[in-house]
Amino acid sequence: MQQPPLYVAPWWLDATCGPDGWDAAILKDAHGNPVAGLPYHLTRIRGLQAVITPPFTQWVTPVSSSDSAGNYIPSLLSALPQVPILDLCLMPDTSLDLVESVIPATLKYSYIIPGASGADQLRAGYSEGLRRNLNKAEKLYSVAESTDINGFMALCRQSYAQQKISPPNWLAAVIPEVYKGLSTHQCGHLMMAYAEGKAIAGILTARDQHTSYYLAGGRTGDEQGASAHALLLDHAVRAALEHGTAFDFEGSMHPGIANFFQSFGGLPASYWRLRKFRGLGKLWSVFH
Repeated sequence: MQQPPLYVAPWWLDATCGPDGWDAAILKDAHGNPVAGLPYHLTRIRGLQAVITPPFTQWVTPVSSSDSAGNYIPSLLSALPQVPILDLCLMPDTSLDLVESVIPATLKYSYIIPGASGADQLRAGYSEGLRRNLNKAEKLYSVAESTDINGFMALCRQSYAQQKISPPNWLAAVIPEVYKGLSTHQCGHLMMAYAEGKAIAGILTARDQHTSYYLAGGRTGDEQGASAHALLLDHAVRAALEHGTAFDFEGSMHPGIANFFQSFGGLPASYWRLRKFRGLGKLWSVFH
């Protein structure tokens, strides 16, 4: 593909999995030439081999030089390694009956503002409460692009602490590598909101040919952090629409977060989570 989606670009897979941490199921034609591929993160969970969605990645999708990559999905799924744990999210461009014929699938949801939405009328689609908060936030905070990845990571850790959960073990290694890749390929931004020179919130975004993605965010644990975070997302959505792309909030199944994204006018969009367990993987799945 000339311009693969963000989540299956080789540099993205290197950044999120490590150069030796990912592989791909490959289909070849009668002459041995590759015609389609599906990348995945190959790792171990509690000593068991696992094929999973790469860290920091919403879904993967088939890569093909043809326009019919979706037709290869059943064959690509059959070509995946037969490991004890398979847990893979797949881009929402296929029909469920094709997927279920190979691996059981369930739905997950993201929230997306379509690229056809007008940037000038963007806030008309916001909830009344969000518009009110943004009007106040614009008077309190300044927004600027930043290179302070360490400061952003500190804000991310504050966000996890506020939720009283531990950050994922890959966070400290993956986000800086992703930021380097985004900077090198000029397809992403780290934006920060400041109050009196102090960073209150930050978000990391990326884009490919069709979509801009909200990858990660961090903020202080007070009311200031919440309103500054909303202001940053408002800027990011506006930039995406002006760039001619949709904006993907990388939604959450958590009701509170889902409601927050929907207050921006985000529409639910489903994608597939494929899970299959073999051997000791079935025992592992009982407890997890």
